[in-house]
Amino acid sequence: MSITDKTRKVLWGRSGNLCAFCKAHLVVEASVADPESVVGDECHIISGAPNGPRHDPALGLDEIDGLANLLLLCRVHHKLIDDQPDTFTASALRQLKANHEKWVKERLGPKGQAEPVSVVRIAEEIPTHLVWVTSAKALLDLASDCHGRYDDYPEDLTEQDLDCVGSFLQNLTDWVDLGINEPHERISAQKSLAENMSELERSGLRVYVAREKQQLRGGVAAASAFYALHLRIVRHDDPSQIPLPIQPEG
Repeated sequence: MSITDKTRKVLWGRSGNLCAFCKAHLVVEASVADPESVVGDECHIISGAPNGPRHDPALGLDEIDGLANLLLLCRVHHKLIDDQPDTFTASALRQLKANHEKWVKERLGPKGQAEPVSVVRIAEEIPTHLVWVTSAKALLDLASDCHGRYDDYPEDLTEQDLDCVGSFLQNLTDWVDLGINEPHERISAQKSLAENMSELERSGLRVYVAREKQQLRGGVAAASAFYALHLRIVRHDDPSQIPLPIQPEG
């Protein structure tokens, strides 16, 4: 019996093409004149030869070339363990194999990869109420550092209302995506959005907003804040609106 192709592939894969003893790379890159060179050996922990190192007659012939009895080593350490079988016992080599494969898995397996980037919502940060905004400046202050948005608007919009709402939402998106850093840009954005909001008002529509603090996780960086804007357009007579109590002056 001999080592099967499948067993050989699994052994090399789990070992990361590295010597379990010294972690040396077991495939040398090709040179300009010659192809790659394989300098690793698939070593038997228990030899199948009666006079071989660590031979155990209790081990069946079908187990000699099995994955559990194989260890990937460079040629230097292959010779070492076979020359010193009393030092490198079968038990010691099995532990060496297990430690090495665990080390490879931790560094090259899924646990060693960066966590996928995702946005996580936090229950207590999700707004329960939105506030009516009539000022383009107030709207821009809330929206300017938001990276996400939740939009809602009436389902029964007329064609004229639809154009008005669509223009407003697109204009807000364009200004936020542009990144408003200069005073002139902010003034221009406020003026443009104020015109949109006036058109909405003439169509009997109001704008309600709130910000939600979320968390950006994953990748190689630490978790960071991620803000999203909740924006809802409603009709003046929408029954879901709740008047805020008037605060006493002073």
